[in-house]
Amino acid sequence: MRYDVDQAAFPESGTLGGGDLSFAVFSLKHAACGDHVVEMRLGDGTLLEWCMACSVVQIFGDREV
Repeated sequence: MRYDVDQAAFPESGTLGGGDLSFAVFSLKHAACGDHVVEMRLGDGTLLEWCMACSVVQIFGDREV
């Protein structure tokens, strides 16, 4: 089952309730993609997520690598 989440409704890099929700939104949006999601740690506090099924790449955390 796949759910469409409108990411525009959530802050991209802001905080809501004391924490960044952009990673949670990405994870939930691509949960059905399963093994097509690749996660790479780029450094302390920086994570790259790539969904090959949807052709989406997003970086979370510190943007200075």
